[in-house]
This record gives sequence, structure tokens and C-alpha cells, in this order.
Amino acid sequence: MKVLVSFQPNKKAPDFEGARMRKTIKGALERVDVDYTTTIVEKHDVVHLISPEDENKLNDAKENNIPVVVSALYCEDDPQASYLEHKCKDGVRTTELTNKALKFLNKADLVLVPSPKVRDFLVNSGVTSDISIALPGINLARFDFSRDDEKTIFYRYFREDSKKKLVLGLGEYDNTMDGINAFINAAKICEDAIFYYIGREAKPGIYNSLKMKKIISSAPKNLKFITIIPDDIYRSALLNADVFVIPGYKVTGVVSLMDAMAAKCQIIARKQAVYPDLIVDGQNAYLGEFSETITSLIKDYLGGKLKPTIENAYNYVKKCNLKAVGEQLKWFYLEQINIKNLSKL
Repeated sequence: MKVLVSFQPNKKAPDFEGARMRKTIKGALERVDVDYTTTIVEKHDVVHLISPEDENKLNDAKENNIPVVVSALYCEDDPQASYLEHKCKDGVRTTELTNKALKFLNKADLVLVPSPKVRDFLVNSGVTSDISIALPGINLARFDFSRDDEKTIFYRYFREDSKKKLVLGLGEYDNTMDGINAFINAAKICEDAIFYYIGREAKPGIYNSLKMKKIISSAPKNLKFITIIPDDIYRSALLNADVFVIPGYKVTGVVSLMDAMAAKCQIIARKQAVYPDLIVDGQNAYLGEFSETITSLIKDYLGGKLKPTIENAYNYVKKCNLKAVGEQLKWFYLEQINIKNLSKL
């Protein structure tokens, strides 16, 4: 059995969650001795896709009667692998599956999702393909705490004081910047800590827009706003971060949450931005529905008033190791191949 593992983002866009997930899938298959290819010209028995942007590869596979497995809603922080659109009208926020994503998923033979809540969401959104729950997957070896050279990359690159506590925020630069005040206010209150907000751009040029310039100019000096950074610098940032924050309302990527758990960061997130059956308040993270709550949670954690949930989070990601993910994927692939073979009889 050989698997085509495909993710082809826009070459002008930085590699982010989708690229990391493809590496995780490849690593998982290597652990269980399953051959794979990343090029469509090589003969393969099953196709594993990540992004709706790969619809052409899905169509090619269907024409050749090759089963297609799709991992959906693992990488929502990556515009190249996102399935959702977020709307706000009259103060009411809604999250919907894009029309393109719905069409894409309904062509797949099997859709893999990270939790039962996500499966329910897809079913209610009109997805009729078979849906199974699969471990998100994490390469724990990426976060080697014993390597000082890995840990110092972030501080050398940004020239920050390594003795200060580091708070990372992840989100999106868009026209509204909903929720960003929670992060800004936390930085104002916690003057002795370093705050970095890492954001993807909803549309090209938003980071350099007049609105963003006003936000940046009004922010305290201990808060920096940056766009997506290279993986080695991002990984180094996680290894040093005391807190990983999701201050916005848009659903965040499971891949990024898993990385933060593996790097033993304390997760503080907007309740609306995470899947409730993956992230549980007080168990593996702290959640807040309102901006004032997010700000207070960051302040209290840095001040030693909150008990860390780091170990519970790390124990969860250990169950999502490459070997476990590989065994699960292998079973899904063989099942789909058998179904295709039976349909030929």
C-alpha cells in the first residue's frame, strides 16, 4: 500500500499548520512502515488530503477509482487549509463551512475530524460523506527541551531578554481584530513580561493597514505584533513561552494547540475559539468567554494565582504520538481500499 499525502499551499504564503500536519502524517506512516509519496505521478493506492485547495487531486483520484481520505478542521489557523468562514452581523457571530469546503468534503470517501463536536458540526452543515474521529497527531521530538540551541533561537532572532516571562498570542489580522483588546490589556497590566502576537493575514496587506498601525502604535512597548514566522523560530518561541493565548473568537487550529501542549505552555483561550471536547476549562487549559476574563486569567497565571494545567495537556498529547496516529491511519486506509475493491466485484 502506498499513500499520496498532499498539501500544496500557495508558494507565496508561509508554511504553517498545513505543512506541519503533512509532516506529521508522513512521520506517522514511517513509524508503521506504510509507504507514501508526495507526488501525484507516482503510483498510489489511497490519497490523503488536508486542504480544500486540493480539489483537483481529489477529482483525479475519483476518476481513477482511488479512495480519498480528508483531514478536516485540524488547521484552521492556516488560510491555505481552512474550511470555515466567520461572520458577524448585528453583534451575532456565526461560524459556517464554506461552500467550497462543503463541496470538497462531500466528494471524499472518508472525512477525518479531531472530535465528536466537529463531526456533529459537519453533519449539521450538510456533509454526507462518512466521518470518523482521528487523533490530531503530534511529533513530540520537535520539542526537545534539552537542546539549548533550539531554545535560544527566538531570543537571538528578536533580541529579547530571556529572563523575562514570555506570552504568545495566536490569531488573525483582519478588519475587526475582535478580541485583541484582551491581549493588549494583559500586556499593559503585566509590564514585566514580554508579549508577542503572531497573526496570519485574512487578506494581503491588512498587517500594514492604517487600522493595524493605530493598534500597534497604541500598544505597550512590551507587546510586539508579527506575522507568521519560520517554523524553527516559532518552535523556539513555544519552548520558551510561559503562556499560549488564543484571544480572538475565530476557531483556532488543533495543530497549533497540540504544539503548545507539547511545548508545555499554559493555554489560555477564548471559549468560543476551541472545541469543547478537546479543550476543557480547568483541566488542560483556562477558558474565558469575555475579554476581561482573558486578561484576568493571564494576569493571575503570571502572578502565580492559578494552578498550571500543563501536565494534563502534555499527558493528552502523549497519546497522540506518531506511532498511535500511524496505526490509526493505516486502519482507515486499508478499510477504504477494501471498500473500493468490494465495489468492483
